[in-house]
Amino acid sequence: MNAAENRHAVIWLLLAQLLAILPLVAVLPFWIVAVWAGAAWWYWRIIMVGWSFPIAAVKGLLVIASMVGVYLSFASLLALEAMVAILVLALILKLLELKTERDHWLVLMLSYFVVACGLLFSQQIVDVALALLQIAVLLLAQQTMNRDKATVTSMLRSMAAMALQSLPLMLLLFVIFPRIGPLWTMPLPGGQGQTGMSDSLEFGDIARLSQSGELAFRVRFDGELPSSESLYWRGLVLDQFDGRRWSRNAWPSKNKVTPPDIVQPAIKYTVTLESGLHEWLYVLPVGKIDRSDVYYNAQHQWLSKRAISGRVEYTAASNFRQALKDNTEPERQNLQLGSRSENPQARALALQWQENNADPAERVAAAIHFFETTAFEYTLTPMVLGQNNVDEFLFTTRQGYCEHFAGSFVYLMRAAGVPARIVVGYQGGEFNKRDGYLLVHQSDAHAWAEVWLDGRGWVRVDPTATVAPSRIRLGADALLGRQSGYLKDSPMSLRRFEWATRLRYFVDNINYAWARWVLNFDGDTQNSFLRGVLGEINPQRMLIAVMLIGGLPLALAAFFSLRLPVRQHEDLAARYYLRSCRALSRRGIVRSAGETPEDFLARVNSEQACWAAWLAMQTRLFSECCYIPQQSATYQQNLRQLKRFQRPRKWLEHSESVKGFKR
Repeated sequence: MNAAENRHAVIWLLLAQLLAILPLVAVLPFWIVAVWAGAAWWYWRIIMVGWSFPIAAVKGLLVIASMVGVYLSFASLLALEAMVAILVLALILKLLELKTERDHWLVLMLSYFVVACGLLFSQQIVDVALALLQIAVLLLAQQTMNRDKATVTSMLRSMAAMALQSLPLMLLLFVIFPRIGPLWTMPLPGGQGQTGMSDSLEFGDIARLSQSGELAFRVRFDGELPSSESLYWRGLVLDQFDGRRWSRNAWPSKNKVTPPDIVQPAIKYTVTLESGLHEWLYVLPVGKIDRSDVYYNAQHQWLSKRAISGRVEYTAASNFRQALKDNTEPERQNLQLGSRSENPQARALALQWQENNADPAERVAAAIHFFETTAFEYTLTPMVLGQNNVDEFLFTTRQGYCEHFAGSFVYLMRAAGVPARIVVGYQGGEFNKRDGYLLVHQSDAHAWAEVWLDGRGWVRVDPTATVAPSRIRLGADALLGRQSGYLKDSPMSLRRFEWATRLRYFVDNINYAWARWVLNFDGDTQNSFLRGVLGEINPQRMLIAVMLIGGLPLALAAFFSLRLPVRQHEDLAARYYLRSCRALSRRGIVRSAGETPEDFLARVNSEQACWAAWLAMQTRLFSECCYIPQQSATYQQNLRQLKRFQRPRKWLEHSESVKGFKR
């Protein structure tokens, strides 16, 4: 079949192609849609009015222009987004040389690859539902290749039959096929649009995170939810300071130590991190994670042995009252003040505390009192700071976010001779009352301080709790919801609207279940599931399971598939008429082999005249159906009547009711 000769197939091809491309506009430049519109219009003119296909020079220029456009949009051709854009452009430009049936099939197959590429960037249940819709349209477009002017209903029926036949095999492979890391759990080279906690910090970094409404992770507690004030999700320790930026100390991060023994009573919970590249995990201190591919280091951080990609789920236990103690040298590691700034005012104030208070705990108390009695403003849009950023923040602008307060507090403590460091992570979260779990968003990102006190270990001090206690007690939404910069990058986030809370919880319940039972169905989960079903994993039991779970449904599907074509082409009018004849045979009048409908009617009229009127009606309806088009309204009306009164008792009941109504 020449693709140009089947306009019905061309319309479906263009529709399927557009539907495959549109969802990628979120990660690809919008001008690609304009390129598709131009190519589709050109190809349509070729089909409708006989325009010529572009010459090789024009196609070459279009390819070069497309590559330049991709490079200018992504500044690289090796980023994942750029490679997907090249694939999409190849799919679009293929329209300008679509001449044969082979070209038509090639465009359809490439469209399937484009649909799969959409799942590289997001695998929420909504994305999967959209992908199923895209595949459905592609399957319909495939059928138009060999079914000229087929109705949508008939094509949908065929597609549903194919889907039902493939469903048992899909479920079987999902459960028993060895789990390997899917392509979409690999790190995305482009990295565009990714947000999250970094391993370094400068004033203003976490404030920018508050503009994102993206989900960071979910937590399900085994018991009651702890108070918001205790939900400090500890991530990384930043103790290297150059005067402007805080960063990780690389040496302690490699110093593995034995994980702590959690003192009972402990709080147990399960954390599900959203998809990404995870080099460290979050836990409530002091906490212990039950996972083999992570380790505990001297700074009480849980780090991955190798960067873990995709969604990550782990169980942990924590005890808030347990002290963070270690055998490192906090004085040497956590008293540096950096060389890129002097901050003389902060140093002078800290030196005064050191001279007046011999006990480090009293110096910490003096610093907390300073933050309590100074008129600081907790804001998402603080003023830009200069070289001596700590001095300018503490004594001039006094406007800042959590990293400003934590960073300046740690600087003051170090200048006063108290070992201190910054800890970054998340604080609080949003409790989903519908299903009883906690949602922690990027806007819940937080930074606080830890100071070393002899005999007590590392003690958490959060200056933000002093300046803006409602941020810790009620969460980021309660304090920042009315500020202009909050969720700036997510203007349509349902978190901005109180009326949408129930709807948002319901949607998140679905996404959470999808993530836990499908996206997080890894090798460990698979082994646990199979052991629970089979008791033991061995070849014999696996073979029996395959035969029962997979073989039997496939055999049934094959059986009905072989029978479907026979029934599909059967004459319904003849079937209903023969049922009428069988109904008479049960009353003693058997139709002979080869006896025509008219001869059988004449014999019934002479032998049992009481059924003659009914059989005359059935014979007339059957005869009319044999000589009129099946698509006509008359045929459909006659067929309904023939089916309705295929049993004489049904006709008698109807006749008596009509007579009674007339009387």
